[in-house]
Amino acid sequence: MYRNDRLSRVFALIVICLNIFVITVPFAIEAIRSVGISRYDLPARLNISRDGSLPEMFNYGQAALCALFLFGVWLRTREHMFLAWSLIFSFVTLDDAARFHERGGLLLAATFDLVSLPGMRARDTGEIITWSMVALGLLAPLLWSSHQSRPRQQGLGSVFLLLFACLVGFAVVVDMLHFLTGSKLVGYAEDGGEMLSIAVACCCAFILYRGLGRDADLQALDPSLPFSKRT
Repeated sequence: MYRNDRLSRVFALIVICLNIFVITVPFAIEAIRSVGISRYDLPARLNISRDGSLPEMFNYGQAALCALFLFGVWLRTREHMFLAWSLIFSFVTLDDAARFHERGGLLLAATFDLVSLPGMRARDTGEIITWSMVALGLLAPLLWSSHQSRPRQQGLGSVFLLLFACLVGFAVVVDMLHFLTGSKLVGYAEDGGEMLSIAVACCCAFILYRGLGRDADLQALDPSLPFSKRT
């Protein structure tokens, strides 16, 4: 699909390049300052780790676009697996914008006097519980719809499963590592990894939306055929 559609290639290239630019420029400013070459402080609006910063707002936008493209794929195919993935990335957008799991972690820690796991805070335990509760609610329809899908659809869904696993890995595992080490480098790895995971998911959703077409059938997508003849 990517190879045979010019608009998909242009979209993916722009999104990935923008993400690399947004991640590397603040990191370069901080690195130059840390070694004493420059005294220029990174503006808060450009810090990818700050809530409400421009990189954060950009990330909200691409997560929302991913959910929108997947919803469009569902409208065209009526395959419920894509609707389930659209709901998952809609929650990702809500969680990033409203700090849902952070607020939930604080609330659970204060309400139930949660025990801190080794090397973690009580709020971290609450965040894990919050993520687990949401995951159960969102993964149930995903598993059901995937079970009802054909092998090719399941293969397409596995792409988003892999990217979502990367997103959770950076958001949860690397986030805890960041707290334990206090390293700015680990912090950039956490936020940058989250952004790139969502960026690739957004590109895949757009390519899939373009590749399926309004009347295309998943079984008819033969990679050996030109894009214009596949439907």
